[in-house]
Amino acid sequence: MLKTVSLILSLIAFFAAIWIVVPALSYNIWLFSVAASEWSLWIGTIALIAIIISIYTSIFGDGGKFWIISLIISSSAFLIAFYPFFSVLKLAKEENVSLSFTEYFSGLKNEKSSAENFSTHNFADVDGKKLQLDVYLPQVKNDNNGASVIVVHGGSWNAGERNDFPQWNEWLAANGYTVFDIDYRLMPQPNYLTATADVKCAVLWTKEHAKEFNISPERIAILGRSAGAHLALLAAYSADDPRLPPSCQAKDQNEKVRAVVSFYAPTDLIFDYENTANQLVMDGPKAIADFVGGNPDESAEIRARLLLASPTSHVSRNTPPTLLVHGGEDQLVRLENMQILNAKLKENGVPHKTIFIPYAQHGFDYNIHGWGSQITKSVMLDFLREHTAGR
Repeated sequence: MLKTVSLILSLIAFFAAIWIVVPALSYNIWLFSVAASEWSLWIGTIALIAIIISIYTSIFGDGGKFWIISLIISSSAFLIAFYPFFSVLKLAKEENVSLSFTEYFSGLKNEKSSAENFSTHNFADVDGKKLQLDVYLPQVKNDNNGASVIVVHGGSWNAGERNDFPQWNEWLAANGYTVFDIDYRLMPQPNYLTATADVKCAVLWTKEHAKEFNISPERIAILGRSAGAHLALLAAYSADDPRLPPSCQAKDQNEKVRAVVSFYAPTDLIFDYENTANQLVMDGPKAIADFVGGNPDESAEIRARLLLASPTSHVSRNTPPTLLVHGGEDQLVRLENMQILNAKLKENGVPHKTIFIPYAQHGFDYNIHGWGSQITKSVMLDFLREHTAGR
């Protein structure tokens, strides 16, 4: 009986852990791989139980050869389960971050915030569609008060919703920042102009209502994830560019922000179209073609659209300070995106920082308590304090 239990637990642990390092075969398996990477030590616990049972049956029971098979499988799963932790030790040391097992095991969910934690406001009415944002007010009094962060959700430019990572909004508010988590138009596509315009409109609305929320219009940062990170970078880098106008106007205000935080963003759309990540998970070229209205091989005009919609095309010495975060196991957006933009920022002397998290999948920050998130929170807080400080 015990040898059967040991073998079953070993197989469960192994087939859960393997997706931490092996490319996913479908979108749903990729979703599981994110969870497996971020909660890997729970898988390791199952593997450890199987190891203990295997050894027990080898000593006190008639395990036959089953205990050896079970031990090999469970030990392999156990080692893979610890890969995320060991892969970030060097990074944590470099960034002076003390990784916390207590925090790691403190939560398994990323629950939606209750309505008491934020208020919802309309910030635009475009083409008959009301655009809204959720406002999280700071929960402490400190030097960060008066600074704010506009959050832009991901979703391949055609899906997703605001407030999809509420724990991060609450964490920012708990550190003194006012958070504005925004909508933008997802449909109809192509929406490269309208989505960017809506993000810029949110910036203008936030500045126009600065007194209402006790913030400074000169201390605004913008944060995005995936497609939202692309829009955050594009909106920030192309501030006041007439080719990418906002979808609303605000008297005596401009579109400039003080800093940008980008989680695993597509930064060069021509590169991304021609160099796909894992197409078994997502058809990246189709998402880009839908976003801009065609592929770069169709015409020079569409290729020009891709260039216009690429943050890398807008980097200059006036580009705001930028924090780039990317994972080594990202299966939706290739790591080269961070590397290409990093080179552009360096070439133009733009203050910036990159965080490369070796084990991390696209969407790793869904677990705010995970190893990658623990490091990112510390670095991001320092980055925001430096670049949204009062002046």
